[in-house]
Amino acid sequence: MNKCNTLFISGIAATFLFSGCAGTQPNIPLTSDIQSFKDYIVKKRANETGNYDIIAEKPHQTIIEYRTFNEQSNLADASDIMRVLDDAKEYCQAIGGNGIYGDQAINQLQGLPTSFNIDYVKYRNEMTRQGFGHYSGFYKCASAKDGFEIEYMKEDIELQQRDMIGGGALETYSRYYLTTHDKPQNTNSKLWFKSDNYKSFVAKNETAEKVFNIDNTAQISWTYEKATIAQKYCSYNGGNLYIANALSSYKKIDIEDYYFARLEQIKDKSSINIFMDIDYIWCENPNNKAQEFTLVHNGSTVDYKNGVNKEYLETKGVSFVKATMDTIPSKTSSQTKELSKETVIANYDAKKMSSLGIEPDLAMYTLTSKMDTYKSVGQIRYETSYNGTEPDGCEYASVTKRMMQSVDIQNFKQCRGGSITYIGKTGVEELTDEAKEQLKSVSKRLEASCKLQNQATAKINEFTFKCFKNPLNNNYKFVVLKDGKLITRGAGE
Repeated sequence: MNKCNTLFISGIAATFLFSGCAGTQPNIPLTSDIQSFKDYIVKKRANETGNYDIIAEKPHQTIIEYRTFNEQSNLADASDIMRVLDDAKEYCQAIGGNGIYGDQAINQLQGLPTSFNIDYVKYRNEMTRQGFGHYSGFYKCASAKDGFEIEYMKEDIELQQRDMIGGGALETYSRYYLTTHDKPQNTNSKLWFKSDNYKSFVAKNETAEKVFNIDNTAQISWTYEKATIAQKYCSYNGGNLYIANALSSYKKIDIEDYYFARLEQIKDKSSINIFMDIDYIWCENPNNKAQEFTLVHNGSTVDYKNGVNKEYLETKGVSFVKATMDTIPSKTSSQTKELSKETVIANYDAKKMSSLGIEPDLAMYTLTSKMDTYKSVGQIRYETSYNGTEPDGCEYASVTKRMMQSVDIQNFKQCRGGSITYIGKTGVEELTDEAKEQLKSVSKRLEASCKLQNQATAKINEFTFKCFKNPLNNNYKFVVLKDGKLITRGAGE
């Protein structure tokens, strides 16, 4: 029989009980080499480095990163959050501690429905029983042995988007979890040090040039992963990685101190970029000079250099006087471009719109005239659809491009007479069986209302059904939208 630890916490208005027995039991035994929450993560997750990592450590603080790769933007769920919560709960229970879900964790899970997942249902039920208002952070483990708190989680870190075959976008992003510990911890708990997979990777790529895939131009494209690769490879070979940029006033700062400083700076802001427009990143390794390297990040590119040329870096304004935490400003220079999730998505959509052909012009005509139109260019046929006004006050239109058996639907909106905005391509979408059944039950009322008022709208789950009367004849147009994008259309009399 399992022994349950029960925590009673009294408040002014109420008393609640949260049992340490709730949730899963530890997946790995608490052996003598596991002396802390971080040790537990390393023992359990070492070969997940790249997705799940401990990236920065102090005796009483840790930053845990979970990076999600290529997630469909319309299918985001709580899987990665549950993995971190699993580990925190399992370890807390194993040491006889008592756990409290923070308000932030409860809000996050409620906002990320996760289909066909029993663990998600269990978490929702446990959180509902506990309720809000007992801890403002993410998760707290009360334990005399090794108490800790996940104070907060910062999401959408270094969000990237790319096209998905069939339409839509794939998103890559990180969540950072700031954890504080009651007792001092060791500061050598990086997962890649214990990972068999990473050991094999280094054995196959024995030089930094191979790790970064450097060609004769010595220039590569910039992504967030270039910095994380640098940290792993440099430290694995016994070196220390440093960075200088606007945050440190171009003074030298250890990469782990940098993570802490940057996270503190953006934790309550919309900014999601960890690195700046210009970064100087270098690996110092006095005992293995052959493994030293420098990355000069400027915008979308990185110049790779073997070794560490201090004279060169000093000509770029880098100071080798170490920056300290108390000298780092609470906000970056106004010249530094701060990115938010909304900015990243807008930039992605703008880039996509610039690559389109005549679709934006056709959409603009349709939004202005509020009428559908057709245009043929060789074997290509374009059909537009005016989709009316949505609750956000913006008008929506779509352009369908047909060529042979290929059909592409691009979607646009215009808010309060402003400029036209591209909102993306319709993916491989279809009505759910539930929505089809509900549509059958309302279709007669929708049609009757449409004939009476010349238009009608019905909302079923995530789908919007609309009917419009053609002002030039007695025909009616029916459209189905999801998130403002056209799923299908039809006509009737």
